[in-house]
Amino acid sequence: MTAQLLSLFLQYGVLALVPMLLAGAVGIPLPGSLLLVAAGALATDGPLSLLPLLIGAIGATIAGNALGYGIGRRGGTATVTHWGRRLHLGAGAIARADRFFARYGGYAVVLSRFPFSPLSALINIIAGTAGYSPRAFLVANLVGVSVWAAVYLGLGYAFAASWGGIANLLGEVSQALTLALVVIVLLVVLLRAIRR
Repeated sequence: MTAQLLSLFLQYGVLALVPMLLAGAVGIPLPGSLLLVAAGALATDGPLSLLPLLIGAIGATIAGNALGYGIGRRGGTATVTHWGRRLHLGAGAIARADRFFARYGGYAVVLSRFPFSPLSALINIIAGTAGYSPRAFLVANLVGVSVWAAVYLGLGYAFAASWGGIANLLGEVSQALTLALVVIVLLVVLLRAIRR
């Protein structure tokens, strides 16, 4: 599938990159980071230019993240209320999530863009469900997406000759960091449950 996406990107450039990144931001499993590294590499000698790639990547990803946030904001509370009982999520757990996002939501949104990008789509929905401020979400989203897009495009541009290896390494590091974070959170939850 990655080869097909790269082929589309090579053929249509930014016009193919934008919908792919938008879909990836909503939660469809597409290799957005790999595409950005490839785009940066192709901008060194090819017909692509870094500035339109950067603007397209930021715009598409912000729009996709905002769509996920909107989904959480519109349907998240009803879904959590409906399914929460089955997952043993009572009003107290929901209130704690709301307090967490009121206090740390900006950090969660920024860090889920880079370096914990596999969590991005989920964090968007949780932010909407928790009622996180739309303005604060937009600012954090803009900061995180801008850093993510600039880093991956820049690395592809700087290391064009070995962009495939760079993209794979960054993807593995991001997945490892995300897995470590999930394990730590699960351990904290488990230890709290044992103490009770």
